[in-house]
Amino acid sequence: MFDQMNFEDFCFEVIDVSVTGTPDVHITQNGITFTLKCIEDMGYPQYITPMIDVKNKAFAIKACKADNEHSIRFSKPKGEQKKAIATSFSAIRRMIRGVMGEQWQQKNRYHITGIWYAEAKAMVFNLNAAKELPPFLKPGSAPAKK
Repeated sequence: MFDQMNFEDFCFEVIDVSVTGTPDVHITQNGITFTLKCIEDMGYPQYITPMIDVKNKAFAIKACKADNEHSIRFSKPKGEQKKAIATSFSAIRRMIRGVMGEQWQQKNRYHITGIWYAEAKAMVFNLNAAKELPPFLKPGSAPAKK
């Protein structure tokens, strides 16, 4: 069948492989990184408002306008944002670690997959679901023995 068809007879759709993965945040003692998938799912917002829910132990970033009182610059437009967003956001890191208390080890790093709430234009991260990862090793250092 295929051997008697021309390429134009097919109804191919282009597969976008530029953004893959899950909408994640990675938190270390020095910074916060939002994956490109997180940024894409949010629609590449130029500004966000960071939010914390102490009771439910949740962290969120909500798309907003530049004139929002608590807005911070976030993403470039879709065609220009080529990689994850890595930033220090020290106030956010301190707040998250404060909410989590002793569950979070200062030396380790954490990975959390977000949930997109389209109606609120917010990506929510369940801090209780944070996956603890070992600290990054300095170049030339050996992993710690258990």
